[in-house]
Amino acid sequence: MGNTALHEAENDSLLARKTRRVHSLAYPIDTHLDSLYVTRLTGCDFWAGDWRAKQWPLSMRLITATAPRGKNVPHFRHVGGPDFLHGGYGGACFAAHALWENLFGARFGDPWSNWLTHRDYVHEIVGQSHGRLRLANTPQAVRAARADGVASAILAVEGAHVLGGNGASTQAKRLARLGELAKSGAAYVTLNHFSHTDICRSGYLPMNPWRKGPAGLSAFGRDFVEHCMELGLLIDVSHTADQAIIETAELCLAHGVPLLASHAASRTVSLNGGQPATPPRYLDRTLSDAAIRAIVETGGTISIILAPIFLNARILENGKPCMDVDLEYVVNYYERLASLIATMHVTADPWDHLSFGSDFDGGISSIPTGMQSGTDLIQLTRAMLAAGWPEERICRVYSGNFLRVWQGAKSASALPQRVIAPKQEPEFA
Repeated sequence: MGNTALHEAENDSLLARKTRRVHSLAYPIDTHLDSLYVTRLTGCDFWAGDWRAKQWPLSMRLITATAPRGKNVPHFRHVGGPDFLHGGYGGACFAAHALWENLFGARFGDPWSNWLTHRDYVHEIVGQSHGRLRLANTPQAVRAARADGVASAILAVEGAHVLGGNGASTQAKRLARLGELAKSGAAYVTLNHFSHTDICRSGYLPMNPWRKGPAGLSAFGRDFVEHCMELGLLIDVSHTADQAIIETAELCLAHGVPLLASHAASRTVSLNGGQPATPPRYLDRTLSDAAIRAIVETGGTISIILAPIFLNARILENGKPCMDVDLEYVVNYYERLASLIATMHVTADPWDHLSFGSDFDGGISSIPTGMQSGTDLIQLTRAMLAAGWPEERICRVYSGNFLRVWQGAKSASALPQRVIAPKQEPEFA
C-alpha cells in the first residue's frame, strides 16, 4: 500500500472511530418512530427483525397502494429491533394512532382502546428487550437510562382523536383522559393526525374534509391546550394547520411552555427558493414561516422528518415530484432551516430549535439514500461531521433540544413527576 493510500486509510479509520464516539455521545432520540405501531398491527417480531407479517391490515394495504413511492426503501420495514440496537438509537418516542377514527368526527367504537393496546404493547416490547430498552417518562429517566447504557422507550399519542369522538358530550372525558396519558408517562400528544377535530384543523389532506371546523383553535381547543400544559404534556403540532399552530404557540408563550413539532419540515426550505404556480398539495404538511417563528418564540423545537417527499419539492423532468434525497441533502436542509430561523431574529441560536424525528415506518414515500434501514443511522452522524458540524451541535440536534423542551413542559406543570422504576432484566447473552 502506498503512502497516500495508507494515509487515506488511517484518516478513514480515525473518522469512523470519531463518528462512533460522537454518535454514542449524542444518544439519538427519534421524536417520532412508528416501528412499534407497524409491528403491533402486523404481528411482526420486532426484536427478531422479522418483517414477515402475520396479517396486513386494510389501513396499511391502502397506504402501500396509494401513498407516493420513492426509489429507496418505501413505506415500511425501516427500523426493527436489530436496526434499533445496531443503529445506536438512544431512544424513540413511540406514538399510539387510531387510523380509522381519522375518518369520523363521531365515535367509532372507542378510539381510546388504541392507546391502551399501544401502551401495553410498548411495555411488552420493553420486557422482551433483556435490559437493553427501558421505559422512560421524564427527561431525568432518559438521562439515567443513558448513564446506564440503556436505550429509552418514550410513550406518545399522535392525534387527539385517540382520546374520543368529537362533540360537547365527550369533552370532559377527553380532558380526563389527558390526565391518564400524563400518569402513564406519555411525553406528548399531537393535536391532529389526518383529521380535523373540534380542537382544530389538520394541516394536510384530512381524511374527513367534510368537517371544516375553526381555522384556529376552538374554545374547547384552548381548554385542551391549557389542560395539556397543566399536566406537563408536551403539545405536538406536526399535523396541525398553521393558524392553530400560531394560536397554540400564543397560549404556550403566555405560560412559558415550549412547543414541539415531532416530525416536520419547512415549506420555504422544501421549495428550494422556488415557488411553483401550483405548489404540491403535500406541502400543506410542512410549516409556514409564521408557524416556525411561533414555535421558536416559545423556545420549542422542530424535529426534521426524514421523508424525502416533504424535504424536496423539486419537480422532475417527467413532471413527478422528487421523492428521494441523500444524507448530505438532509444535513444541508438542517443548515438552511437554521439560516431561515436566524433571519427571524427571535432567538440567539437557531440550533437550539432543531431536533430529530424521522417518521420511519410511518408509511412515508422513502427514506434518504445512504440508508437502507435504521442500522445506518450512524451514516447521518458521519454526514454531519463531514459537513463540519461541531460535536456539541450534533448532541443538541439528536437529543439535547428535545430533552430541554420536554423538561420545559414538565417544569411548567403542577403535576408531580412519577418516575417509572425499571424492571431488572437479564443482559443479552
